[in-house]
Amino acid sequence: MPDWYQQPNLTLATFFVLLGFCSLIKGADFLVGGSVLIAKRFRMTPAVIGATVVAFGTSLPELVVSVGANLKALEEGLGYNPNGPAAIAVGNIVGSNIFNIGAILGISALIVPIAIPASLLKRDYPIMVLTALLMIGMSYWGDGTGIFMINRIEGCFLVFGLGLFTLQAIKSERIDASEELESVDKGLGITISLVILGIVMLAVGGEVSLTGAIAISKSLGMSERVIGLTIMAIGTSLPELATSIQAAKKGHHDIAVANVVGSNLFNVLSIVGFASLIIPLSVSQATMKWDYPWMLGFSLALLPIFYIFKRIERWMGILLILSLLLYLTLLITQNNS
Repeated sequence: MPDWYQQPNLTLATFFVLLGFCSLIKGADFLVGGSVLIAKRFRMTPAVIGATVVAFGTSLPELVVSVGANLKALEEGLGYNPNGPAAIAVGNIVGSNIFNIGAILGISALIVPIAIPASLLKRDYPIMVLTALLMIGMSYWGDGTGIFMINRIEGCFLVFGLGLFTLQAIKSERIDASEELESVDKGLGITISLVILGIVMLAVGGEVSLTGAIAISKSLGMSERVIGLTIMAIGTSLPELATSIQAAKKGHHDIAVANVVGSNLFNVLSIVGFASLIIPLSVSQATMKWDYPWMLGFSLALLPIFYIFKRIERWMGILLILSLLLYLTLLITQNNS
């Protein structure tokens, strides 16, 4: 790669990030569109499509960026350095989970109060909280030398859990053959082409945005961790934001909420799982002490909303957004390391 790409100035790096995000978002859109068509051919319900296909598809930008950050850390010989490029991988996951709840559910609820589907209360939300606890617990386990990390064995366990969740969700909510389905008017060739195009755009967008983000962190003196928690987390969460807002506008509450909960679940099971399979995923002291408690706090804040009120009212959405703004303010002003 030429020097102007590997070491861009601040202006060019910012352009890289924006261009990469556009490619990530559009690539995820193509991939989700093709995947939903395939899911309908297999007679899946809207709820299971939202919690699995759409959630996984809109989480792909985080997957591409986090795995790419881990690969870049490996290339630079900083694979076990929790403050190197791998910090973007962890920060992107944790920051995305926080942003998904604070911003996406908050903004969606401002558009219209959102009812909570029963299937989410019985299965998806408890598993989401469990996966957050698993990520934190696995990080504390470490490697026996005082370094916090999620190792390959733990990564295998998470990927295995991803497979079990997906199979169980599909099995429990598959549409009965006698039910009337929305017609799928696109041919199989077009559907496969959408999926392939989406994957290519995701790969390119992840590489370009990651290169720009690392250059920005060096130019502004910001740590990779904070870049991952803010710029990368917000940018890679834009597909979830667009999906949930559109679903809320159209009255598809099951998809709007299931997309967020499913994305947070997939962020841990798939992204942490696959990233740690490449090299053990190192976790910084700051993440352990600051970011993890906030991620768990946002997750548990949904407990009374989901099980007592069973809907997200507008005032609850405002509280979620204000909590997110408080987190970001404290992160940037007090934890820029």
